[in-house]
Amino acid sequence: MGPLDSIFTSDNSEQQWAHQISKNFDDELVIDISDVPVSVFSVPKAISAFKPEAYVPQIIALGPYHHFRPDLYQMERYKVAAVRSFLNFHQIVNFQTLLIDQLKRLEPTIRACYHKYLDLNDDTLAWIIAIDGLFLLDLLRAYSDDFAGKKMTQDSILCRDIVILENQFPMILLKEIRKTLQLVVVDENNYDYELYKMLRDFCVAHSPLPLGIKSELPPGTKIIPLHLLDLMYYLIVNTRAAKVSPEESSPKKSDVAMEGEKKKRDVILNVSEIVEVTLSLGIGGEALRPLQVISNLPWEKIYNLLGLKTLDKLNKINTPIVEEISVPSVTYLCNMAGVKFKPTGGIRDVEFDEKEGILYLPVITLNDNTEVMLRNLVAYEAAISNSGLEFAHYMDLMSGIINTAEDAKMLTEKGIIKGELTTQKIVDLFNGMNKSSLKIGNRTMEKINEYFSKKPRVKMYRFWKKKVNDSWKVLTFISTILLLLLLILQSFCQVYGCPRFFGRSN
Repeated sequence: MGPLDSIFTSDNSEQQWAHQISKNFDDELVIDISDVPVSVFSVPKAISAFKPEAYVPQIIALGPYHHFRPDLYQMERYKVAAVRSFLNFHQIVNFQTLLIDQLKRLEPTIRACYHKYLDLNDDTLAWIIAIDGLFLLDLLRAYSDDFAGKKMTQDSILCRDIVILENQFPMILLKEIRKTLQLVVVDENNYDYELYKMLRDFCVAHSPLPLGIKSELPPGTKIIPLHLLDLMYYLIVNTRAAKVSPEESSPKKSDVAMEGEKKKRDVILNVSEIVEVTLSLGIGGEALRPLQVISNLPWEKIYNLLGLKTLDKLNKINTPIVEEISVPSVTYLCNMAGVKFKPTGGIRDVEFDEKEGILYLPVITLNDNTEVMLRNLVAYEAAISNSGLEFAHYMDLMSGIINTAEDAKMLTEKGIIKGELTTQKIVDLFNGMNKSSLKIGNRTMEKINEYFSKKPRVKMYRFWKKKVNDSWKVLTFISTILLLLLLILQSFCQVYGCPRFFGRSN
């Protein structure tokens, strides 16, 4: 981030910030926000850089992060119309005093839910939370009705936007809206089971993976999610979400390679300039011919032969490269090591049985919006501090063993992959997924690699491949040296003229 970058867009924004900070000093004496968890995170660029469009809503914004985007604002009329149909006449007439004023009193709590600074005044923020919260409640209520639920399920883009991490709506604010408008019936412990059921029904309808617990709550168990995506993550992985956010970190770029190439390019340019200037002054003559030879060398080809990238090519790399996972593919495991694949329960049931040579994987259902859900689940897991990266480890494993359409086809035939995607789209989905930054701890992949390496057929194949590669390396080295010599000779001949050295005339 440059020294001139700022969270403010104008002087008014700075004044608004100062007013809010001053106001929060007084408000937080009345409202204790120490127990309010940060639940809606902004996606770090290190994650979103792989596919930015997967982390932003396409048609509708929920909450303040994307609310005023011009391409999404046209949906405001639709949201307001949905909210009006959701409320009765008395609630509409007294909307300001019933809900807006109450939300303005809870401004510190609202701001505490969001990871990013909100450059909005209290009145604007209260209206955003009121309209978007009621719209989401109206949408979730549809899942309690079979007909409406099926209709909402068909609107895949809308459902896609609801699971975006930056589009999450805090559960604590949904409960407050329902309580203020008397839309809720709570038990003796102030638990809103109806709201939980609506969120859970959405997860049951759209989760790409089996839920980790029974769809109905066990007796005496109360799950209090932070928001919809948190509940889906919990039901899939059965791990509680964090209440605090680690500092957003950005990847540090290594400039060593670019600096080295820049120095080489500067030397070449300097040599060329020396030659041009001295010749233009009429000095140099024969003494400058060696410099002309150096300047005329085909440096681009030499860089390629030596496996180096020029500065121009480095500047063209604008997107990060997805890292490869070191684990054999499905076809290799099956054909080379005789590994079998069988469906199992959930993510925590992923296991490789070394004795039987069986890899157990949960059934995953893939459609056009599944990639967005998977990416945002991975991003959410990376944002919370108490996760064991179980979901990321599962995604790493799937990304590693699926390399070709044949791999996807085999898992589809075994009933592990279901859905409407073609085998090639399945490959593209998993191969394009950003990998976990944690290199240790994935015991399943370690066991697979150990089992695969011990197979006699694999040992023989690797021995043969190593010998062939070694021989090709020698041949490649010899041919590279020969080609470099020929290129130097060609440059030399362009300056001095080779025919006279070989006894030939032009």
